[in-house]
Amino acid sequence: MMKFLILFIFTTLIIFAGEDVVIPAYAAISGLIVIVILFFWGVYKAVKTQKLIYALALLPFTALLFWMFFI
Repeated sequence: MMKFLILFIFTTLIIFAGEDVVIPAYAAISGLIVIVILFFWGVYKAVKTQKLIYALALLPFTALLFWMFFI
């Protein structure tokens, strides 16, 4: 979890520092697709099995929302 927090902080600092950071479009779209798939799979498995462990699949989605809030 700490690695994600550090990644989000440094990414935000780089963006606001005015550096020309180029993220390829295919990488951004691929990451978004993976996060959305994990979100819906986690919701489906958590509701179907009633096990808390499948709710951890919602963590990347929550981290993305947290990161977007601070950008």
